[in-house]
Amino acid sequence: MKHLNSIALLAAGVALSACSTVNTTLAERREVVEMYHVFDIKTKTDTAAIAKATSDGLSANTNNIQTAMPLQLGKTIPVTPGRFSIDDVAAGMNGQNSAMLKMLANQSGGLGLKVANCEGAVWTSKAVRNITGSNNLTLYSCLYKYRDGYNLDMYAVFTKESGGLYQVIREGANAIAGTPEAWVNKTIVDAVRSIERAAGTRAVHVEGQPELGPLPAVDQLSAK
Repeated sequence: MKHLNSIALLAAGVALSACSTVNTTLAERREVVEMYHVFDIKTKTDTAAIAKATSDGLSANTNNIQTAMPLQLGKTIPVTPGRFSIDDVAAGMNGQNSAMLKMLANQSGGLGLKVANCEGAVWTSKAVRNITGSNNLTLYSCLYKYRDGYNLDMYAVFTKESGGLYQVIREGANAIAGTPEAWVNKTIVDAVRSIERAAGTRAVHVEGQPELGPLPAVDQLSAK
């Protein structure tokens, strides 16, 4: 009898372990990542041309772009470029609206509802890419003009999904087309390349976090 009980307990343990493994595999997960990168472009090219080039570069890898070119009435071109900052929308609100925004922020991994503040920029954009069941990207661009050219500040909030029943499909797509992270990098790099072509110069990567990683294999074709 004791022997049978031991076998039953062992079988139950194996079953629970198997269930745990299955649950871990099937559990849907969302990972939210922030990143920023700053590029310096030394050129005398007109602001409108640089702005159009940036927008054209972003449009290659995003679903929707909103742009703005604020008037620069009474402003002089500074010696050094401006710099973007990050605002947490939920932190600046009170009452019921604040509670709802904070709830949404918690659902996005606790990063808050953050947006880029492009104060002083000569051109701004918000580019969005949504791929259902895979990843979402919101990329803000702030173009700052200064005496020697421009700085392009780019801030991204990137959400990717993993696990669940679609994970096998995601892995297959990633193996062929490239990972979501690689496509975020490509979105940034393609915008900079477009500026370089319009300005006839090379952009310099000033700083950023995390480091710009590998690009998808298809980039070898589109970069030519």
